[in-house]
Amino acid sequence: MGVKGTAKVAYWDTEGSGRPPRILGEIKGTPSIRLFKPKKKSPDNRRKDVVDYNYERKAVDLKRFLDKEMPNFVEKVNGKGDFRSYEEKAERNGLPKAILFASKARTSSLTKYLSTEFRRRLLFAEVFPTKANKEIMERFGVKDLPALIVFPHSTDAGEGVGTDSAAATPIRFEGDGFTRNKLLSFLSKPALKEKFYPKKKKPREEDGGGGGQKEKSEL
Repeated sequence: MGVKGTAKVAYWDTEGSGRPPRILGEIKGTPSIRLFKPKKKSPDNRRKDVVDYNYERKAVDLKRFLDKEMPNFVEKVNGKGDFRSYEEKAERNGLPKAILFASKARTSSLTKYLSTEFRRRLLFAEVFPTKANKEIMERFGVKDLPALIVFPHSTDAGEGVGTDSAAATPIRFEGDGFTRNKLLSFLSKPALKEKFYPKKKKPREEDGGGGGQKEKSEL
């Protein structure tokens, strides 16, 4: 079905496996298909949203459903303004930058998977092949698509900044194919070893130490 490596498929025998675990929820009829995916605003990938599959039991429909519902933490870039915001976000959070210059104007399931796998360890951007991105492609000398360039985390510019493209030496993916295993191996080296979590805002003094709002995660 073309989802190997990007989605795990599991089977539960409602007659021979006993009482289903709580995470599966109530099963009203069989066969039932459910998708469990990381919550978008969860600080990690452990908390799940549950989506019921209500379409035809055909491989092409299942694949289309999975592609649509896959979690996506890619920063989409269409113009210099978007790219500037992406760079500022990476610098603000001290994350390496992984910039994919895509050959198509849509995000693939593999790209979504990589953005989820490396969430909070690097910031993934996708630069689409549009007129608005022509200057960005020229800036990085990109002529052939797709292309992947990574700027590792650097502390040369001072603590808390660390991902300035001018300070970090870029690493280009030179593999002969954009396959899952090759990209995982390539991105694992510059990615942070530990996940980065934005600090929570301290309660304001006038609130008496209470009632302070937590900072919403942007990653």
